[in-house]
Amino acid sequence: MTDFDVIVIGTGISGACIARELTRWRLSVGVLEKGYDLCCGATKGNSATVHSGHDADHNTLKGKYNVLGNAMYDQLCRELSVPFRRNGTIIFAASPAEETELVRLKANADKGGVPGVRILTRAEMDAMEGTWGSDVRGGLYAPTGGVVCPYTLTFALCENAARNGAEFFTNREVTDIRREGGRFIVTTPAETYRCRYVFNCAGTHADDMNNFVSRHKITIIPRKGSHIILDKRLDPYVRATLVQTPSPLPGGGHTKGQGIQPTMDRTVIIGCEARDVADKDDMATTPEGLDDVLSYFRKNWHLFPISRFYPSFPQDLVIGAFAGIRPHPTTDDYILGEPEDCPGFFNMAGIESPGITAAPAIAADLVGLAAARYGFEPNEAFDPIRRVRKPFRDMSADERAAAIAEDPDYATIICRCEQITKAEILEAIRRPLGARSVNSVKMRVRAGMGRCQGGFCSPEVVRILSEELGIPMTEVLQSGSGSNVLPYEAGIEEGLS
Repeated sequence: MTDFDVIVIGTGISGACIARELTRWRLSVGVLEKGYDLCCGATKGNSATVHSGHDADHNTLKGKYNVLGNAMYDQLCRELSVPFRRNGTIIFAASPAEETELVRLKANADKGGVPGVRILTRAEMDAMEGTWGSDVRGGLYAPTGGVVCPYTLTFALCENAARNGAEFFTNREVTDIRREGGRFIVTTPAETYRCRYVFNCAGTHADDMNNFVSRHKITIIPRKGSHIILDKRLDPYVRATLVQTPSPLPGGGHTKGQGIQPTMDRTVIIGCEARDVADKDDMATTPEGLDDVLSYFRKNWHLFPISRFYPSFPQDLVIGAFAGIRPHPTTDDYILGEPEDCPGFFNMAGIESPGITAAPAIAADLVGLAAARYGFEPNEAFDPIRRVRKPFRDMSADERAAAIAEDPDYATIICRCEQITKAEILEAIRRPLGARSVNSVKMRVRAGMGRCQGGFCSPEVVRILSEELGIPMTEVLQSGSGSNVLPYEAGIEEGLS
């Protein structure tokens, strides 16, 4: 049995923020993740939006923490060297009913303290973003809306927490939690942990964790949403995040509205629809989900300013798709803090959209509450700064020459689509909580996320992982256990050459 002061369950955005906040205090912190790597659940399939807070009900925890979390992003991303951009959000109306909804959203934003939100006339919209479709009547502009890469941020938070003393354990699915002698006993198939405090950040499984220890049961419904990724050549034509005022979807379900947005990596994301599903870990795309997104954009592409340059939906520029799973609580609001019958057990449950935005503020409040209640001592050695090199693709010619002079591996491009070098892949493997599979490399540095989707670079990534980890190429995994990329030894060198 391994002892810690605190166990954190989950390494999505919630667990990552909590782990980093806990290392501000003199505590031994263990972080358990059921997946093969960090950030394998809801956060991985996020749309990358930092929401302004205009649509979250101002009377709810969602509304409160959306606004507070949004305000933290500039400093947080500076400290962690994570790219972030406030590109603004425009919610547009294409009917009188949608115009009425914009007025309601504006009133909600004002009551919630969302900065700068205003109603736009059609002329103002055209001046701001370019000519919209003839059916567009007006819009709502939220200037504090932004974009961030959710998994880049989550890896950065976890890495900073690890450098400040937190210990991370993957492949640790929690199967039981019980109280014993004033401590929590947290059981996984691999190991058992004992601690004084637990922070429950288990995403779609947060209800299971709570229900192990509390009579006050909660229920989380997994809600899936599909997104489609478009090629970088569309990036110059998409600046703000553009979303139609929400209306019922053809297949049913709940969503903030279908929209189009840029990403920090210059691809463009469209989506999403939403459907309740039974499997809490089901992140597979489905024909029904993708058809909902495609049918909306084929029908409504003309509404968006980009249609001036691409008059019909550019099917040939689709390079990928993904689905995300959201932990929707039946309370329809975040579930935070200690159940009254289980002191020391802190829920951060039901953190669905705008969870990426809200998580930093929730974590700061929850850990601050625990510190005050239980007398945590400050960690004077806490360092909030994460130091990383600028990506090669973003370097100037002089910066590239200097990087290559210092490390010749910068001269070897492994992923042509994303301009990822061998030096960056090696760094992703060698950093704290480094990559141990092809997908782990992909998530950390984007090798394989470009137009060819890894067709060129994947074999070289396999070779680098094999050499760096000191394992045969047949043992290199695509993702988790059993996902060996090359199941046979014969012909490996020929196949990779």
